[in-house]
Amino acid sequence: MKILIVEDDVVLSELLREYLQQLDHERVRVCFNGQEAEAAVQEESFDCAFVDLRLPDMDGLRLLDSIKREDPSLPIVMMSGYPTMGSTIEAMRKGASDFLTKPFTLQDMALALERVTKERRLLLENLSLQLEIQARNQLELVNKELQDKIHEQGQLFGISRELDEVRSSEDLYPRIVEVASRVTSSKQIGFFIMPPEQNSLMLVSEHGLDRLHDGRRLVQVRGEQLKEALNRESPVRINLSDLFGGTDSETWLRNSSRLSCWPLHIRGELFGFLAAAANGEEKVFSQTEIKLLDFLVKKAALTIENMALYESMIGNFYGILKSLVNALEAKDLYTGKHSERVTRYALRIAQRLGCSPAQIEALQTVGYLHDIGKIGIADSILNKPTVLTSQEYELVKKHPVIGDSIVSELGLSPEERGIIRHHHERWDGTGYPDGLAREEIPHLARIVMVADAFDAMTSKRAYRDAMSPKDALQELQRNKGKQFDADVVDAFREAGSACDAE
Repeated sequence: MKILIVEDDVVLSELLREYLQQLDHERVRVCFNGQEAEAAVQEESFDCAFVDLRLPDMDGLRLLDSIKREDPSLPIVMMSGYPTMGSTIEAMRKGASDFLTKPFTLQDMALALERVTKERRLLLENLSLQLEIQARNQLELVNKELQDKIHEQGQLFGISRELDEVRSSEDLYPRIVEVASRVTSSKQIGFFIMPPEQNSLMLVSEHGLDRLHDGRRLVQVRGEQLKEALNRESPVRINLSDLFGGTDSETWLRNSSRLSCWPLHIRGELFGFLAAAANGEEKVFSQTEIKLLDFLVKKAALTIENMALYESMIGNFYGILKSLVNALEAKDLYTGKHSERVTRYALRIAQRLGCSPAQIEALQTVGYLHDIGKIGIADSILNKPTVLTSQEYELVKKHPVIGDSIVSELGLSPEERGIIRHHHERWDGTGYPDGLAREEIPHLARIVMVADAFDAMTSKRAYRDAMSPKDALQELQRNKGKQFDADVVDAFREAGSACDAE
């Protein structure tokens, strides 16, 4: 052990040093005044100190304070030949571990040293245990913060991925509300759009608000006040009574007094906002919920803008393709409006077969382009007034593949692309370009096959006259189960499209 003795009596201090050294202590340092002792404590660490209550340059209690400030865990035994109850109590209050009254025996000193060092060891062990517990608690806190951060980042990534997967604006707004209700504790969420230059709000999607709006999705508002209110940091708390006007607002005002809103801006202009109804009480969101909803609204704004740009671009591209189809058909008096008629027939068949709205929409858009690949075939072949040679026919048979290549970057589904690529396949597998058979042929392509064949048979060509609708229907009947899907032919006949053609 390393022991410090602060004693101005040279004889006593030397006696104490020799005794302690005989006990095989590592180092015993003697200081004769307080300043020397303060310097010693600053220079090195000790395991125990014996300090006289009266020193030539300072009071022992003052030195006790000084040492404890430097090393609070160092056990200090005070020594005095004239102790008082007050000085003893004050020493203990300042942190002294023991008190020896002079004269004391060396055995008394050894016992005091043993006692205070044992207390120091227990103190250090306790301190070490406390530090270990504190470190463990700190680590658990850091781990929890890290887990919370990972969870939050996972939620942000999930929000981004969910909105990226949306393919149409019709699906986007319900998805925004669904995500908002899932990542927060709010049970009443709605997404409102504010039409330009109008003092009205349109509720386009909601979760749990049915009792509030009572079926009324369009309400009159004080537009300028609303825009001004929403031009603040999210979430914006809005008093409905300050903004709603007209009779349409009565139901809302009766059921809820406040909305917590997250404005959504497109290119700096207010487009709409995500709102949580408060049910007469202000809804308080956690910081995590606010962060998630802020991100959701910002991501939604980018998605809406990108979707509008994409739909505009795709719409323009479809318009260009349709113009090419019109120009292609305009060159031949016999095939004019062919794609328009085929699309009309195909829609009748699809409706009869109970196709989904998405399939109906696909036929409306892609059905018109089923022959787009013919723009890659020479006009001299397409407009030839006589029957094609076998070589010329082989060239014409390439138009489904050419058309599929033209639309390959439009993001169409396999079934939509199949309308263009596979509308010349046959039910028995002898068609082109891939020789698909039966259910291998996409369903929409099978519908267009029948509509295309019927229009071709009922249209006049330079090298033959047009069939009557009745004869064309009979020809379809003869070839169902061979060239055509029997169910599609039956649906075409039942839909009455042939009569319309007449």
